[in-house]
Amino acid sequence: MSFKAMTACASHRLVAPLLVLFVALGIVYLRATPPFETPDEVGHYAYVRHLAEERAQPPLVMADNEWDQGQMHQPPLYYALGALLVGRLDTDAWEYAYPRNRYAALGQPHTPGNHNAVLHRPTPTAETLQTARALRALRLYSLACSALTVWLAYRLALTIAPEQGWIALGTAAVLAMTPQFLFIGASVNNDVLVTTLTAAVLLLAAGVARDGGQPYRTPIALGVLSGLAALTKLSGLASLALVPFAYLLYRGRTWRTQLWPELLRPLLLFGLTATLVGGGWYLRNATLYGDPLGMTHYHATFAVTDQPLPLWQAVSVAIQALPSYWGVFGWMNVVAPPAYYVVVHALTLVALGGLFVRGVSAWRQRRWPAPATLRAGAVGLLWALLMLALILRWSQTIVRTQGRLLFPAAGVFSLLLVLGITAWWPRRWRAPVTLGLSLVLFLIAAAMPWAVIAPVYAPPARLEAAGLPEGVPHLDLHYGDQITLLGAVVLSPEAIPNEMVWVRLYWRAHEALPRDYTQAVLLVGPGGERLGGIDTFPGMGRAPTRFWEPDEILVDDVALPVAWDADGPLAASIRVALYEDRFDNTLPVRDRAGGALGTSAEIGRVRLGRQRPWDEGDPSYPLEVQLGDGMRLLGYDLERQSDGDDVALELALYWECVAPISEHYTVFVHLLDAEGQIVGQADAPPLEGAFATPFWRPGDRVRDLYRLAVPVEHFGERLTLRVGLYATLSGARLPVRHAVPPTDYIDIGPFRLASEGIVPDDQLE
Repeated sequence: MSFKAMTACASHRLVAPLLVLFVALGIVYLRATPPFETPDEVGHYAYVRHLAEERAQPPLVMADNEWDQGQMHQPPLYYALGALLVGRLDTDAWEYAYPRNRYAALGQPHTPGNHNAVLHRPTPTAETLQTARALRALRLYSLACSALTVWLAYRLALTIAPEQGWIALGTAAVLAMTPQFLFIGASVNNDVLVTTLTAAVLLLAAGVARDGGQPYRTPIALGVLSGLAALTKLSGLASLALVPFAYLLYRGRTWRTQLWPELLRPLLLFGLTATLVGGGWYLRNATLYGDPLGMTHYHATFAVTDQPLPLWQAVSVAIQALPSYWGVFGWMNVVAPPAYYVVVHALTLVALGGLFVRGVSAWRQRRWPAPATLRAGAVGLLWALLMLALILRWSQTIVRTQGRLLFPAAGVFSLLLVLGITAWWPRRWRAPVTLGLSLVLFLIAAAMPWAVIAPVYAPPARLEAAGLPEGVPHLDLHYGDQITLLGAVVLSPEAIPNEMVWVRLYWRAHEALPRDYTQAVLLVGPGGERLGGIDTFPGMGRAPTRFWEPDEILVDDVALPVAWDADGPLAASIRVALYEDRFDNTLPVRDRAGGALGTSAEIGRVRLGRQRPWDEGDPSYPLEVQLGDGMRLLGYDLERQSDGDDVALELALYWECVAPISEHYTVFVHLLDAEGQIVGQADAPPLEGAFATPFWRPGDRVRDLYRLAVPVEHFGERLTLRVGLYATLSGARLPVRHAVPPTDYIDIGPFRLASEGIVPDDQLE
């Protein structure tokens, strides 16, 4: 037996274990992904429930938003089969069992929370168990379709290269071990069935291009499969183009002499069968709505761009969707580690280079594959190009393109990947390299559910009612009569615009809560302006209050986005509020003594903003005076301000931080008369408390403004401004470094107030 025959026999023996392994991995993905946490699974399931309960096709209506619109515009085959499978396993209580998470970050993979589209109860109920059983049955139905797709990909590779079993096995293995294919393949989604049906059409069409097929059975089978594909999803219509192309390739030399039996008759049989099988749904849409495809309603809800994007922009959008072909989970908002995408993108580039090398080598050596192989391969290549063209067209209007839209051609892409990667190796090494590639992809695919998917949906930690961990500040803030914020920790000491501030909240409910409260955790500036924050259900969407157990302590890690225009540096207040449905329906907050705090409470502060110099230029009167170890006074500006008979001094102090400061300091500015008595005073933290000294970092520079009213009786007298810093709690002043004699203040002056302004004492006659 030749080596090629041996590898073909080995591939036949190994494809069955590969399918078993794929199904086992698919079940792992199925179990790791909570209900309704795959793209559009809620809409697909709602379609199934509608058919099961109403026993009629849903009307093609337009909703105001994507969630309510669902998938009712889709052709019905996948859902009808699903309704037959699970029609009696669930009721309309499923929407109550899995309420929507209105703060879900759908399609936003870089958001740190709210990945869950629905709210999941920590303890199953009769309703959730019933829905979960029905959903699991539908997911297994999808998984069976996906396993059939893997087998069809194997058969396609054998059809194109029948004597190279290792290529076929490698094609099936690459497809089976693609994490995104496993993830979507174990979800409720009509993509899985249309992928299976179009893969079957592609397999038969490649067979026609290779050897012509049977005169009657083959075109009828192709018509049935293409009609079913068109009855599953609109992309299934594209399979209609494969069949004429395949017959033209095979009959190209003889169709002029045998036009009817060799070309027209099979195409007529194919077209009539496809129309009879799949045309009814499109005729219904045309009759009822004047829209055979039903896309007018879809685009009214889902389209993002009013005008189609230019082709180059669509190409850019499609390229950005490439990672989601390999693995972006959840509702397109759960990503794998960056290293994974580096690996698969590198494999893609290596494969493209290898295909180029194969082509150049074949052209130079004039060693082309057999004509039958070229014809079958051309059908596969056409299908891949059709899918790429469709995704480009889709990207022109729906800019959130997903890689799974290419899955109908995933068998072809897997075959090209194997051919391209192995092209760099000598022939004797190609089978082992394919095996090694399959093993690497298997290890990656097996790790994804445990390392990437499941942790995203894990509920937040809960503590016994005994108390808070050591070191957590006790707040005991009471929200209404049912909820207490026991403590809080600011985990991020500082942040810049577009970054995240992390805080950890410790909540306790004193009784079962009948409703879901939203927590607003806000970053608030000194003037009350919002500088960032988030409105979310607790647990970043994973622990809504209705699911809390009384007296249990919820550990809630919250990420607060900092606004892009948050001006700093400054110390922002972190405030927490709870409200039911609108922010103006906020629970009142009381401190531990019962004192009213309003509708929100401060739990801490955080430094926001980058280091930056002041915008007003250098001080008019430069100094170089250091106070203590951390502060330096670089200079000051001093101006007289008049408003009628009222006169005031406006003093701007230019501070620089030269070392970390751990204590809160207050600036004192005293106006002294000739006898050294205080006749005016302005004591305040820097920037009126907006930027407390513990938040300063070495290199920070602050222009700090003070205004002192000058009593009328001191006009024209000898005056001095005395400036310094003291600890806010203890009152201890910071000493002036290197002062002789030692002192803890800086004097500005003496000067006098004259009609022309501020005049130094030694210049006044």
